[in-house]
Amino acid sequence: MRCPRCGYTSFDFETCPKCEANLESGDVVDIHAVAKGGFWIRCVAFGIDNIIIFFATAFLAFVAGLATGLGGLTRDIPAEDVEQIATIFGFFIGIFFGPFYFTLFTGWDGQTPGKRLLRLKVVRFSGEPISYGRAFLRYIGYFISFLLAGLGFVMIAVDRNKRGLHDLIAGTCVIKIE
Repeated sequence: MRCPRCGYTSFDFETCPKCEANLESGDVVDIHAVAKGGFWIRCVAFGIDNIIIFFATAFLAFVAGLATGLGGLTRDIPAEDVEQIATIFGFFIGIFFGPFYFTLFTGWDGQTPGKRLLRLKVVRFSGEPISYGRAFLRYIGYFISFLLAGLGFVMIAVDRNKRGLHDLIAGTCVIKIE
């Protein structure tokens, strides 16, 4: 059996004698033996996730605006200003909901709803499950990829392991699951 973490070949061991990775847990994936998620399928999954985020943010902003109006906080404020307050609430909800969404779902089991629908999973490059901290670091990598005019995402199409800049930053890889 080949250790997915260090590559050491061992026979009939529960743990790797070299790096002590648990080989029988089923949590570790040999990323060299599985298909990777390519550019277009990941683009579709990202689009699905952003549609979910858009509607969830719109709903939460509506609820926040409604609560502001019904709570009596805007009693003496003109209606146009109440709309602006609701828009500001929506803006801040959107700013915090995106990182929360991607960090929660990716850190929980390596799959956002969009990735789950398209049978993709984020794992560490060593094949181990991803943590919440690494999921948040990966999300920050999205911003760096955007700041570089999207070139961090284009890397997915040309990299042999289908890794974008955000994957390189976080030490992750997106695999296809069966």
